[in-house]
Amino acid sequence: MPSAPRWTGVAPRVRVGIHTGTARLAGDDYGGFDVNRVARIANTGSGGQIVLSETVRALVGDDLPAGTTLRDLGRHRLKDITTPEHLFQLDVDGLQTDFPPLRGTLGSTGNLPARVTSFVGREAELERLQQLLATNRLVTLTGPGGAGKTSLSVELARQVGEGYPDGAWLVDLSPLRDPSLVKATIARTVGLYDGVLGAAADRLEDHLADRTTLLILDNFEQVLEAAGTVSDLLRAAPRLAIVVASRAPLRIAGEQEFPVGPLAGGEADGNRLFLERARAVRPDLRLSAADEAAVAEICRLLDGLPLGIELAAARVGTLPIPAIRDRLASKLPLPGSGPRDLPTRQRTLDDAIAWSYDLLEPPVRRLLDRIGVFAGSFDLAQAEVVCGPSDELGLDMLDGLVRLAEHSLLYRDDGAGDTGIRFRALETVRTFALGRLRSAGELDAIRDRHAEAYLALAERAAPFLPGGTQATWIVQLAADDANLRAALLRVIARGDAEAALLGVAHLWRYWLLSGRLNEGKQLITSVFAMPGADEPTVARVRALDAAGGTAYWQGEATVAERFYAEQEHLGRELGLAWEEANGAYNVAHARFALGDEERSIRDLASAKAKFAALGDERMVARIAWAEATSLQRRGLHDQAREAFLELLGRFHASGDIWYEGLAFGSLAWVDVTTGKIDSAFWWALQSMRVGQDLRDVADMTLSIQMGAVAALVFERPVEVATLLGAFDVLLVAYGIRPPAGLQQLIAGIGDPRDYARAALGPGAYEAARARGAAMTLDEAVDAVFALGRELGIMPPADAPADSPAI
Repeated sequence: MPSAPRWTGVAPRVRVGIHTGTARLAGDDYGGFDVNRVARIANTGSGGQIVLSETVRALVGDDLPAGTTLRDLGRHRLKDITTPEHLFQLDVDGLQTDFPPLRGTLGSTGNLPARVTSFVGREAELERLQQLLATNRLVTLTGPGGAGKTSLSVELARQVGEGYPDGAWLVDLSPLRDPSLVKATIARTVGLYDGVLGAAADRLEDHLADRTTLLILDNFEQVLEAAGTVSDLLRAAPRLAIVVASRAPLRIAGEQEFPVGPLAGGEADGNRLFLERARAVRPDLRLSAADEAAVAEICRLLDGLPLGIELAAARVGTLPIPAIRDRLASKLPLPGSGPRDLPTRQRTLDDAIAWSYDLLEPPVRRLLDRIGVFAGSFDLAQAEVVCGPSDELGLDMLDGLVRLAEHSLLYRDDGAGDTGIRFRALETVRTFALGRLRSAGELDAIRDRHAEAYLALAERAAPFLPGGTQATWIVQLAADDANLRAALLRVIARGDAEAALLGVAHLWRYWLLSGRLNEGKQLITSVFAMPGADEPTVARVRALDAAGGTAYWQGEATVAERFYAEQEHLGRELGLAWEEANGAYNVAHARFALGDEERSIRDLASAKAKFAALGDERMVARIAWAEATSLQRRGLHDQAREAFLELLGRFHASGDIWYEGLAFGSLAWVDVTTGKIDSAFWWALQSMRVGQDLRDVADMTLSIQMGAVAALVFERPVEVATLLGAFDVLLVAYGIRPPAGLQQLIAGIGDPRDYARAALGPGAYEAARARGAAMTLDEAVDAVFALGRELGIMPPADAPADSPAI
């Protein structure tokens, strides 16, 4: 019998694999699936390492000998074994415990939880995140509570996990408040434990140093002071990548932020998520058309936040979908508790927001409470007026806003054009803040501040509408449209008729010029129905201008005449000379539209004399434009044309740009009436250019019909039908109707619709009209300009040299 081998100066090191299963005797050896499995397990280890299967851990994990512990090595796919094997290392006091990564495994899945529900939407975000993670070792997903940062980061890890053979590990930091515990929590998650070789936290960097690992650090917002730990790990482990899910960024070198907002797929993804989760509680759920509309509104009210949508869908078992919508619209909490397997901080949306709110200092919390009154976005100056001043809050306003943005309770609003730095809160955050403000007893006072601030903005803007700087003012007012509406509704609700009347007086031109006339009419009707609104006051006189103007531009000349006549009469009674003169000027337009030419001429003469006595040359020139329009109406085309040319120069010289655009348009209608089509089209294009520069939706829309008339004359039936389709839809969208006087001016030219229908036939006509109906205003205007260029339209000989170029 050969003697046993003798080892000289060498300590033999054996790798051990342990598994429990079924084996079968084959000759003098054992075989079977479990024998193969334990062989594969043993082969993964290094010399001196003991590797156990999940089966063995379940049998002995609660009854280990003294001085031994188990270390979780994660799930690994082994050769020829289809399902991942969960492996553990047996650590024995006094023996080596640190070993290289397991050998021969086909990748590690770390500890990622199995998905138990479908992952809806976010495809674009996942693709972008994969690209970012390929070039950035630290990616931080930021966003408000309920945005789905955890789900998105875990799904990202699932998709890229094959690239991290040492595992993708989800580290839940939500139980922590002490930043010093972060490193130890990461260490325990990846399988390190305190032992004879030292504390797990102290060994973490060495453990990760030569491993290719992905860490997902979830709920980092309450341990932000541990950001240095993340930097240390990245420096120590060159193949380590970290994805952080946090309501606030870490603000360290190498960090790539990725804001997570509402579902990027918009309404479709939100509706799909709601339906899937609702059918989890009601498998037979079928939606009516009313239910579908209610679901879309629910998703909007919840800002498209996945958590909110899921919580609302969970109530479908006990509440009808419209009832869920109505409670959310009324800013009432949904009855019942959230899913029991969610963390407490996510049982309701308020819980999710409160998680961030509680991390803020008291002055910053107070600021958020007051921000709840803003409807839409706001800028720093508005925040100072409504929420401040800074010394009242006890913090610098800009610093406070930035702090809220860092915690994903506000976000930058970049969609309001060139209106400065603006912030916006999600509707769910606003609802939360309003509840806190109400509890503090400050809601009415801050809402009154808000109303006063925005009605003051409307008053500042009104003198410039219309005018050469109106484009800037329209951009500003459009950015604050929701706040302006909220301000007006506030003074209506508190019964302040004077403030409400002045509010519509200052805002109606903005509604007209920006294409919001339908909404404006509703608000004007509400204001005029208020108790006290019919009192003979200065505020009513000025509001009558708004009511008459809205009716006039919506083609309701009889209604406009009644409001304008009262404006003139009340102005005279109150001794308001300018308002009286303006009422006379306005009522002349209404009577012109109604065909009462004789009275219209008398009204214009009266208004002209009154404005001349007041020394208001700008209004005198505007009345001269109306008188020239009357000359045209009476067939005195040459006199009208001469007058419009002279006025064109006066308006340009005085900077009355809006009326300069009207004069261009008037020259177009004179020339088209007298058969000078090339010249008419050129004037019309100049009028449209002024409208573009001034962002004047009303005049640009009305000018589209001149393009259709030109297309008729130049025998372009497809363009006629296309432009008419755009014109009809845009009139409805913006609440505008051509004044009857304008319709009378183009009488005799021929009906473009009849021409195009006859030239194209019903099918082709409707197809071209449908293409136009799908156009935006800018696209329709561009189509008119393109037609002008294609036809080679040149300026008439008497065109002013300083006319805008097309």
